[in-house]
Amino acid sequence: MTQTPREPQIVSIWFPALTLERWIRVISQYRTAPGVDVPVVLSRDGSHGPVIHCVNQTAQSRGITVGNRVVDAQAIHPDLHIEAADLDGDQALMQRLVHWARRWCPWTAQDGQDGLLLDVTGVAHLFGGEAALLRDIVQRFAMQGLTAKVALAPTRGAAQALARYSAGHPICTAKDVGVQLAPLLVAALRLD
Repeated sequence: MTQTPREPQIVSIWFPALTLERWIRVISQYRTAPGVDVPVVLSRDGSHGPVIHCVNQTAQSRGITVGNRVVDAQAIHPDLHIEAADLDGDQALMQRLVHWARRWCPWTAQDGQDGLLLDVTGVAHLFGGEAALLRDIVQRFAMQGLTAKVALAPTRGAAQALARYSAGHPICTAKDVGVQLAPLLVAALRLD
């Protein structure tokens, strides 16, 4: 009996607030985290001094963006709460998450600084189907205090684009890749 080859199923998991959520979890062990109304930025070293690595919602609503120099943002917003980002700690967490994500499939890999890729070809039925699998992924990361955006698609690029630039947690088949990718921003192509 010949089996027909299965369509590849790649899940992209993106953690849009990984650095900030990890920072909040770490500092809350030692002190009270700033309130949600306080603009918080985490900084990293840049070529011209500290630059903003990530921002909370309050800072973002004030127009403070990643990549700006900290001194420039602080000059406009003197109440800005600034802390150093722990890039090594973030990377260590990502490595642990790569291994932990093997609960869903045998092949997992880190995707950039803030994402994971999982090859779930042929395993979704073990979790009740594709939609149930994606719900389980989102819920289990939420239990760890991490916001996860997920998408399932037949290619790595399509899964990455959908996880990062679409609403919800889309499931895309080979037949509807073009339809699902068409409304996304050009930035979803991840090209310079």
